[in-house]
Amino acid sequence: MRVRQGAVAASGRLGFLEGIQPPLALGEQEINRVLRDDNRLVEDVSTHLLRGGGKRLRPALILMAGEIWQGPADLLVPVAAAAELIHMATLVHDDTMDRAQLRRGLPTVNAVWGVHVAILTGDYLFAKAFSLLAATGDNRAVRVMADVVFQMCTGEIAQHAQAFDPDQTEAEYLDRIDKKTAYFIAECCRLGGLLSGASAEEQEALRDFGYGIGMGFQIIDDILDLSASAQKLGKPIGSDLRCGVITLPVIHALHHSPQREHIAHLIRTRNLGDKEVEEIRHRVERCGGLHYALRMAERFTEHARRRLDALPSAPAREALREMAAYLVRREY
Repeated sequence: MRVRQGAVAASGRLGFLEGIQPPLALGEQEINRVLRDDNRLVEDVSTHLLRGGGKRLRPALILMAGEIWQGPADLLVPVAAAAELIHMATLVHDDTMDRAQLRRGLPTVNAVWGVHVAILTGDYLFAKAFSLLAATGDNRAVRVMADVVFQMCTGEIAQHAQAFDPDQTEAEYLDRIDKKTAYFIAECCRLGGLLSGASAEEQEALRDFGYGIGMGFQIIDDILDLSASAQKLGKPIGSDLRCGVITLPVIHALHHSPQREHIAHLIRTRNLGDKEVEEIRHRVERCGGLHYALRMAERFTEHARRRLDALPSAPAREALREMAAYLVRREY
């Protein structure tokens, strides 16, 4: 899964982001502005994830979708910044619940400052995001993002209920990643059009595009959790398995591997160390689980790319098409 040639510009940036560099930079400045605080500890904790970098996928999608209709930067930029703050909040909470020690190659907030500070930090980031949205004076953005958080929470609850359960189905997995990942990405795409004057039909096409790349993005993440190096991931290989999160490649193995009963037994022990993770990873690969998941990610992404044909012709539309191709071919 290599990035196709041409996706990275000579500057080292991803080529499809070149058209939104000014508003993307303004969004980054806005994030840093709202997280400044007289209390040094509050500022250090809330900006900790920023030091690990990140793809800025969600703000980029809002800005790229809005660019098709040359939407108002003074509205799109703060909404894009708020989307990234919401994403950061969910990462802090996820790491806390999973007791993760690394994120983007850095110690997690809970690893450095403890569980109580981490939970409050996630709440703080949510509050900052919604304050930013409210300050735009556009209640549409507030309503959309409130619904996004609701969906993510229901997906997280379902994931917790299904932890270490080898009997869960592919349909349950797809519903979970829809709520936890794809719904947010889909609404970021739709929101960029909504705030920029897109028609209802165009907004629906944007939402379908976002849903497709969101599903593909999460499936690729789940593949990489079992196939990439810890150095590229910025966290241990098999982190999902260790936390009891059963992803699509593993579900495929649980239905098709000759050793499926043994894999199920290992999962039920709830004690998956390096040896057990490596054994399951090997069984998944041997029965074609990674290949199966990759094909599904490509199908979701290809459908997403086709939905862009319903949008006005514009450089930003083609940038979205290129982004979709990149996301399904990335290595980390």
